[in-house]
Amino acid sequence: MKALICIWLLTLVCVMPNSAFGFDFSPYGRILDRYLSTGQAIRGIPVNTLDYQALAEQAGPGSDWEMTLGALAAFEPATLADREQRMAFWINVYNIAAIKTILDHWPVDSIRSRTIDWLGSPWKDTVIRVGGRDYSLHQIEFDQLIDGFNDLRPHLGINCASISCVDLAKAPYSGADLHRQLQRQGELLVKQPQKGLKIDRLAGRVAISRIFDFDAVHFKRLAGGAISFLLNYVSDPADRDYLQQGDYQLEFLDYDWTLNDTRRVD
Repeated sequence: MKALICIWLLTLVCVMPNSAFGFDFSPYGRILDRYLSTGQAIRGIPVNTLDYQALAEQAGPGSDWEMTLGALAAFEPATLADREQRMAFWINVYNIAAIKTILDHWPVDSIRSRTIDWLGSPWKDTVIRVGGRDYSLHQIEFDQLIDGFNDLRPHLGINCASISCVDLAKAPYSGADLHRQLQRQGELLVKQPQKGLKIDRLAGRVAISRIFDFDAVHFKRLAGGAISFLLNYVSDPADRDYLQQGDYQLEFLDYDWTLNDTRRVD
């Protein structure tokens, strides 16, 4: 009887869909490990850079890139076990879709290149297939992530292949580590005055990423404004006090859409 039970359990595990354990992003993880460089700078802006040229040259049949896209096309995300897994999944999908937007039109110097979209606005162009359905970057960012979860933290994880965007993380996001990963992303962003948070007490000015302007409606509705959201990631007590008292002019940093390409490193 025990032997029969063991055989039944092994059979159940073998036929159980992979979604019970989460999507396997290890091929994408190998891509990040191989082609993503951290601690770089382009035009004086700190950024993690991707070697798009090398990735494009290695993205043929049987590659980790093709394995990732093929697996996503066949995977049903609704079967993921919990909220954290689903959120991590869609953050990864957005980042993969942004990379794919670049590779599909390579070589380009920006995701807003007219080679990609003649209006320079590729956000609503379908770019990636997941579970048999085609998605645009806009659909992933808002339908699946921001509105789908009523959570602003995905803004700290998604990367639009641009140097002023929140950095592309070195490893895929996972449900088990999602809170820690996004917390770290937020803490890194507020320490980057070139693109995250810049406090000038002498001038009475605070400048923040234009990401908070692009999606001002959600930040106001879900967090009471960008500063309230950013306070979750500011560790310096003096900076926190200054931001909370509010006696300053709030501005937005310039947004540079230059591609986060390793070949452009300063």
